Amino acid sequence: MQSRGRRVCPCGRLSRVQRRRDFRSLWFGESVSLLGDQVSALALPTAAVLVLGASATQVGALNAVGSITYPVLGLVAGAVLDRVRRRPVLLAASAIRIGCFGVLALCAALGWLSLPLLYVVAALAGVATLFFDIAYQTYLPSLLTGSELARGNVRLELSNSLARLGGPSLGGLLLQYGGVAVGFGVNAASFVASLLGIAAIRTPEEAPTPPTRRRLWRDIRDGLAFVWGHPVLRPLTLSAALRNLGMNANRTVLIVFLYRGLDLSAGAVGVLFTVGAVGALAGVAATGWLLRRLGVGRTLLLTGLEGAVWLLVPLSLFGGAVVWVVGLMLVSSLWLPVWNATVITLRQQLTPSAYLGRVQATARTINLSTIPIGAVLGGVVADAFPSMVVALALCSAVAALSLTQLCRQPLRRMYDFPVRAE
Repeated sequence: MQSRGRRVCPCGRLSRVQRRRDFRSLWFGESVSLLGDQVSALALPTAAVLVLGASATQVGALNAVGSITYPVLGLVAGAVLDRVRRRPVLLAASAIRIGCFGVLALCAALGWLSLPLLYVVAALAGVATLFFDIAYQTYLPSLLTGSELARGNVRLELSNSLARLGGPSLGGLLLQYGGVAVGFGVNAASFVASLLGIAAIRTPEEAPTPPTRRRLWRDIRDGLAFVWGHPVLRPLTLSAALRNLGMNANRTVLIVFLYRGLDLSAGAVGVLFTVGAVGALAGVAATGWLLRRLGVGRTLLLTGLEGAVWLLVPLSLFGGAVVWVVGLMLVSSLWLPVWNATVITLRQQLTPSAYLGRVQATARTINLSTIPIGAVLGGVVADAFPSMVVALALCSAVAALSLTQLCRQPLRRMYDFPVRAE
């Protein structure tokens, strides 16, 4: 029997032990890759500032080169990945990042670093990361099914949270005590470990859709139409876009509020954001329990607290502002990993294999495109209102609007994850 668009692979006949072993290999590869991403996010601008004396504008351009890949190439990447096997893409993306940061390590050791080189590496690594991210999310259902898929996404979200917690600290230590050459070298080594983990996978992958003469833009259009016409995927995508818009506006205002409103030091602000990272780890640990006790729909409704809880920030005007901020950051940070693990699993279960790449890319492109808009919006709101507390509440209200999409049917009443679409 054949599924629509893709031939069924023999992985269903493999032992569960083998598929779990292969998932651990993928998990290891993705975890090390996430850690490498966090180190490189610090190493590139650090090299630009400390070694090359880059201006703030040049550093901003360097960061933009690496982050603009989803808005520019996300939809194209999704369409391409629905035409090819995903595991070779994972291997190629890891190899490209090894080459990029290996070249930087060598040039740093020889004194050959330059800003144009950093721009080129940031662009190539950004494109490789884009393809890697979409490929692993579309490849995972080849290894896990049913409840195991949900647990696998929770574990990957745990890796993401740990990388965000420890990656910048590790990168800072490497750069401080080893210099940029060592930092880039260790970064390249992390992607070697990622490549080896993925290369160890033995489960056969589904054969891609037979080549056709369809133009790529038609495949992109079909992916957009699938997401927009789906009764669950559309509200999830719109909810995530609103959440990212509001929460990134919130973070922009929050930084200004912590420094100027509360007169905190950089060290104290760092501690506060560490509290947020700890909250994210607690959220990962609670995800499975919440899904079992409350079901999918009600768990997703609870994740709206990420933004809604900040509507309480005006209470800090009555005293104990730092305590209020710590508490709100802790509670708010719980919900993003719960959201990520649940929504990624829903997309994987609701999307036929032939559309997985385009659906993941479409959702992430829309979601991530609101992040820079939110950052700018937060700055405008902070300048427009004399009270930072009011500005924080307004930005959080935008994030809380995501709940309007999560209350829609059939999402609100969904308890179990749906059976995988073919």
